[in-house]
Amino acid sequence: MSAGRIERTVVSGQAGWVKRVEQVGLRLRLQKGDPRRLFEAERRAYLSLQDAHLPFPKVLAEGPDHFILADAGPTLRSLLRASGPDAPEVRRALVAGATALARLHEAGYSHGRPNLCDICWKDGQITFIDLEKYRPRHNTPGGHVWDLLIFFFDLCAETGRIDAAVLSARDAYRAADSKGIWPAAVRRMRLLRPALTLLTWLTRPLRHKRDFRALAPLLTLFADPR
Repeated sequence: MSAGRIERTVVSGQAGWVKRVEQVGLRLRLQKGDPRRLFEAERRAYLSLQDAHLPFPKVLAEGPDHFILADAGPTLRSLLRASGPDAPEVRRALVAGATALARLHEAGYSHGRPNLCDICWKDGQITFIDLEKYRPRHNTPGGHVWDLLIFFFDLCAETGRIDAAVLSARDAYRAADSKGIWPAAVRRMRLLRPALTLLTWLTRPLRHKRDFRALAPLLTLFADPR
């Protein structure tokens, strides 16, 4: 992110984060799209979800080129990297994150890109942030499936394997899954398996890279019929 785009602040005594329009060069503009459009889409998403009683942060203030969100604590990614997957607090946070994602889906909403860096943990509560990819049209079972795959892809990218933390998060999502999203994701992965298996083989020399090391455990995780 560019300097000054996201900064800590305080509004009426409450800790928050100010987010501004990202200033990017031509390459990132071509990759990510118009930053003003993405900024306005995210602002609209937060405002539209304020009264939905869902785990999204409150908008504390806004202006023409910024909005301020209530602080929601550290992200799951930062906790995992700081303490490792075996730390009890990290395990609790991952379980809570997976459960909260299932309940978000149960309510009929998709996040759009629930990476671990977009899920916060504070005082035993999960909060989803970074809604640049949120779109109401993705609030469908298909959108829930992609949410689920993204969440576990990112978790497997962090661990590089299926360990107790990954299995705990899997069990938590499945226990709270009232809409059959996990079996739908298994079916989706079945369709993707030939291409992903080939990609896993082709990228074996790169498996030390974060994203590539997620492929094999993700395939295994969603091949388990239990």
